[in-house]
Parts: sequence; structure tokens; C-alpha cells
Amino acid sequence: MDNKNDMLTAGFVLKCIRNWYWYIPAVLIAVAIAHLMYMQAPRVWSVTGSIVVQEEKQNAAQLPEEAMMTGLPFNNRGSLNRQMQELRSRSLMEKVIDSLDIDIVYWKEGRFRDEELYKTSPILLSKVADRRAADNLSLRVQALDDTKFELIDEEDEKALEGKFGEPFDYAGNSFIINRDSAHPLVDGIIRIEFKVPRELASWFSGRLQLRRLMQSNVLQVSLSAPTPEKLQDIIQMMVKVYNIVAQEEKNKVADKSLQFINDRLVSLNAELFSVEGQEANVRSATEVISDAGQSAERYFEQITSAEKELAQLRAAKTILLNLYNFLSDPANRYELIPNSGEIAGASLSGLITNYNRIVIQRKGQLEHATLQHPIVQDLTKNLDNLRPSILSGINLTLSDIEKKEADLSQKTATLSRKVQSTPFAQKRIKEISRQASVFNEMVLYMLQKREETAIGLATQVESVRILDDPIPGSVPDAPSRTQYYAIALLIGMAIPTGIFLAMDKLNTKVSSSEEVKALSKVPFLGEVAFAKSEKAQLVQDNVRSVNSEMFRIIRTNLHFLLPPGKDKVIMVTSNESGDGKTFITGNLGATIAITNKKTVLLELDLRKPKLTELLTGEKPGAGITNYLVGDTDLEELIKPVKGYDHLYQISSGPTPPNPAELILSDKMDKLFEYLKNNFDYVIVDTPPVSLVTDTFLLNRFASATVFVIRANKTKKEDLKVIDELAEEGKLHSPAIILNSAKPSKRYGYYY
Repeated sequence: MDNKNDMLTAGFVLKCIRNWYWYIPAVLIAVAIAHLMYMQAPRVWSVTGSIVVQEEKQNAAQLPEEAMMTGLPFNNRGSLNRQMQELRSRSLMEKVIDSLDIDIVYWKEGRFRDEELYKTSPILLSKVADRRAADNLSLRVQALDDTKFELIDEEDEKALEGKFGEPFDYAGNSFIINRDSAHPLVDGIIRIEFKVPRELASWFSGRLQLRRLMQSNVLQVSLSAPTPEKLQDIIQMMVKVYNIVAQEEKNKVADKSLQFINDRLVSLNAELFSVEGQEANVRSATEVISDAGQSAERYFEQITSAEKELAQLRAAKTILLNLYNFLSDPANRYELIPNSGEIAGASLSGLITNYNRIVIQRKGQLEHATLQHPIVQDLTKNLDNLRPSILSGINLTLSDIEKKEADLSQKTATLSRKVQSTPFAQKRIKEISRQASVFNEMVLYMLQKREETAIGLATQVESVRILDDPIPGSVPDAPSRTQYYAIALLIGMAIPTGIFLAMDKLNTKVSSSEEVKALSKVPFLGEVAFAKSEKAQLVQDNVRSVNSEMFRIIRTNLHFLLPPGKDKVIMVTSNESGDGKTFITGNLGATIAITNKKTVLLELDLRKPKLTELLTGEKPGAGITNYLVGDTDLEELIKPVKGYDHLYQISSGPTPPNPAELILSDKMDKLFEYLKNNFDYVIVDTPPVSLVTDTFLLNRFASATVFVIRANKTKKEDLKVIDELAEEGKLHSPAIILNSAKPSKRYGYYY
């Protein structure tokens, strides 16, 4: 099967090569179209640079107060992946577009493609009454001089005439176009396009590529579009806007943190003042100024440590209660939560950080959207879902603190009983001093945090900075001239090939020897060219015509087909009438006879004889049927063919009513026995196998069978019939000859 497919493929390739002249115009037309498309395609440039992103590093071993410090907003914005997503966000790109004012695009219409006039347009739109109503609108402007212009519609007809700097109405809106004298007027039409900012932001953010370099916090930034200068400005403005947005978010959270610290300091100072007042009153009343003894000092130190820890727990409890009250207050429903660091636990601190981030996003959306906006509603829903989790976390932490308070209180009570022998005044003074010391440390700590937060708020820290300025490539990324022409070449080659393939698939007739060899298992003897002339139809000696050479090749191949040492009886047949079997019979006999082999031709197509007319130009006279019915002797029927020394023929005779019965008669056996003994070759012209059974009845005398098929007449499926006959043994040593084939150029000329 693979061999047959290879032969079919080789035949198809040869067919394409023979029709090479179809490929030249197809390729030329495809290349011309590709050139036109290349000229019309916009040039796409890629601008590449690099930026450094400040990445926050979390440390699990931090103390609560250190964690509180790292949680303050003037550190970094979060992980690198998160910041990459924010850099690629549509909302950020919208701010960039608004800052650069690039949602209004100026194009110079050209013959093949349009060219954007970025920062070089000689005219500028200075005012539009309703910007949103102008979305997706185009103004085609042709300047007449430095003072006047024409507005051209899509049908290239004049819509109106206006003056620079004066308002005009168009498409239900009002516009003012000014003349920019910094740039000279250009010939042709300038098209002003009003882009939808959100759609334009989505387009640019979708084309923005960020790639991390070597597992560092350096990102390679790439952006591609037709105008490289615009891309450079977009990348630089994106970094600037991102830093502004990041700083605003930090400031909002820092303000809340400062407010919380100040409120806490007021409370602590009040408590410290109260404790110090109690100590002064006791000392003044008791006049105690020294310690009671070293034996009680050890217990006091232990009590001091426990009470200090107890005070810290109470402070944490107070902070958590403040947070709980803050969240429970409806007025603070969608406000930033003061950051308490890790005092409330890592998981609760993470929830608070996530809550604050969503609050900031929601506030940012509300700057240009309503509460009914889908994004605002989603953010509100997320906040409503997070708030119960934070409250639940606060309750769990408070329960844990209360348990620790109970344990420390019990420990303090035990130690207090051990110092009952200490004078009451000294004991009271020390208790008050311990409380004052604890409050004093807490006040100092909160003052330190307030100072650090204020410093962070005043410091403008860049979250992202440009490392390498964005620059365009030396050549456009697209379109590729080579790619256009390569595709055109392929298409130009594919179209004729596809046509040839379609014609080949639609053609149900055998057309070449390659198809015969591929579709049939029966040996192939050769092919015979279509004879344009009726003259000299039989092969002549010393003639070098195309058909003469073809029949000589068939004669050579026939020697390999015939069994050695046996009688040379060759039966010639076909599938249908008109395939040229009689023509093949006569020329095959003539080709063998000119090699000095005594050859006889039998006209046994008794129903439609044509061999005698081919050989002599006359109708059949007395012949085989006369012999079979006993009217004449065999020797009288054998006639020499004029022009050949070793070629003889026996005509069919009159058409009998019962050809099959005559073929089965004993005289037919005697006929072939005589011919085998007196001739080197016996070539029999038989009827087509699809019409009558005569050929199968004569098969008992044949040494080989030549099956003639006709190019562009015999159907491909008929070759299966020949294979079936060969497999069933109904024809001895069958072989195929293709008649009326188109000769290849190696045969030279033909007649």
C-alpha cells in the first residue's frame, strides 16, 4: 500500500512539474498581492526597558512591636507578583492615558497606510463639549491654510468648512480645533479619532509584557504598537503614576495609624499621670523614702515582672477592644482599620491588611464610579465578608488574653501573700512605682512609633523606578517582508497544486502509467501514444516514431512476461469496446514480426471484427467461422500481411449466430494446435471481457493475456476488475497496456 501511495505521489509531482507554466503567473500574482498587503500593513515597534520594584520581605521571627513597625504603610507595597499585576492593571493604564491625554489620536491618511502624528500634528483639538458622546467618532480634517479647514465625511465629500480656534457643531457635538504653528501643515487629510479610554487602556495593558530577570526584583518591560515615541512615554508615565498611587495609599493608611497612636498616647498619659499622683500622695502621707529589705526585694521583682506582663496583656486587650468598637461602629463600616501590627496575631493582622487593601481599592473606584457599579459592589461584598472574620478573630484573641490575665493574677496574688510582712506603705509605693514604670515604657514606645510613622509619611519612597530607559528596536517587529513573500510563494505554489489535486481527485478515469502501476497489481507492459493520424498505423521496420518505440518497449517487456519454453500464444482483450485492443493487436504482431519471428494474427472477435480492416483496409471475407463449420480448410485462410515478410493473419469470417459454441468446438483446439506448430507467435484479438464470455473460453489456449485500457476513458475502478480476474485465474499471465497515453518528452515527437 505504501509503495502504491508513493507511486501516486510521484505521478502527481511529475504532473505538477509538467504544468510548471501555471505556477509562474500564480506566484507572480500572489507576490504582487503580498507586496500590496505589506505596504498597507501598519509598522509595529517594540519598546523595551527595565524597572526596579521595591519588594516587601516578611520575617517570621519579628517581635510584635517590630511586626507592628513593618506593617506600617511607608514600607513596601507587597510581593513582586502582586505589584506586577497592579502594573498590568487596566485601572492604572487608564490613569496613564488620562495623564498623557492619548485617548485622542491624530492620523495622517496615506495612500497605502495611515501614519500617527504623535506630538507632531499641525492641528490640535482644544475643546469638545461632550467627550463621552464623542467616543469612537472620527473627524477627517483637511487644512486649507493657516486659518481655515474643511471637514470631510467618509464618502470624501465636504461636510463643512470652519476656522481654526472657532467652535463648530458636528455629529450632535461641539468642537474647537486649533492650528499648532510649531508643526507645518501636511498635504492630505488628518483624521482625529476619539478612543474609548477604558477600551484603549485594556488594549495597552493587554500588550504590556513584564518579565522577571534572574529571580531578582528587576522587571523587563516591553510594549508594542505602531508609535514607538508614544510607547516610551506610556512606560515612563506608568512608573510615575504607579508611584503616585502607591504613595497616596501609603499616606491614607499612615494617617489612620497616626490617629490611632495619638489617641492611645492620650489614654496612656492620663493613666500614667494618675499613677504618679497616687505615688506622690502615699509618699507624702507616710514619708517613706527607702526600701524595707532585701528579703522582700526578690518577691517584688517577680511581682513586677508578672504585673508588667499583665499590663502588656491589658494594653493589647485595650487595643483589641478599640479595634472591635471601631469595626462595630456603622460610621466606620468602610473605613481603613488602624494597623495594630502583630499584637493581635499573624492571621488577624493579615486579615486587617487585606481589609485595608480592599478599602483603598473601593475608595479608588468610587472616585469615578457609583455604589451600583459591579466592581464597587464586589469590593463591598468582600469587605462585608471579611468584617465578621476579623471580629471573630478579635473575640478569640480576647478570650486567650483573658485566660492569660487570670493566670498572671493568680501568680501575683501568690507572690503578694509572701510579702505580707512588708510594711504597707512600702508595699503600696512599690506597687504604684511598678505601674508607673509600665505606663512610662508604653508611652515611650508609642512616642517612638509616632515619630517613625510621621517620618515615613513625610518621606516619598518610590515603589518602582526606571533602571534602563525604554528604547525602541532598530527595525519594526512587524510586518516581516520575508514572511509576507514566503507566504505568498507558498500560496502561489499551493493554488495550482490544489487545482491539480482537485482535478486529480475528481477525475475517475485513468490518465497515466503511474496511476496504472499504483492502482493495479497486474504487471504493466507499457503505454502507447495517441495516434493523431490514421496513416501508417502499423509499426514499420526502420521507423523511429513515438509509437514504434513504444511498441518495441512493449515487445521487450513481453519476453519477460511469457513463460520460457512454452507456446507463445498471446491473447489481447479489453474491458469495453473502443479501448483500442485491435490496434494494439495489429501493431504488437507487426513489432514481433519485424524481428524475423513468424507471427500470425487471429481475428476472434467474432461479433465485431475490426482486425482485417486494420490490416488490409477491407471487410473480412472467408475466415475462422468458415473453418469451424467445415466450409474450408485452415491453410486456405492464412493470408500474409502486405509489407511484412513474417506476419500473417486469419480473418474472422461471417458473424455467426453462436460464437461461444464455435469456440468450444473441437476444431478450435485443432486450429490452435496447428498454429502453435507452424508459427513462433500466435496473437489473438478477442472480444471485451465485460460484454461476452468468449475471452474466458479462449483462455485455455493462451500463454499470456494482454489487457488493453484507454487513457481518459477507462475508469480507475475498472482496474479492480482486472485484478479480480487475475486473482481468480480466469486469465493466464495477465498484463496491462495503456493506450492513447500522452507521451513524455523523452520520446521526441509523435505523429
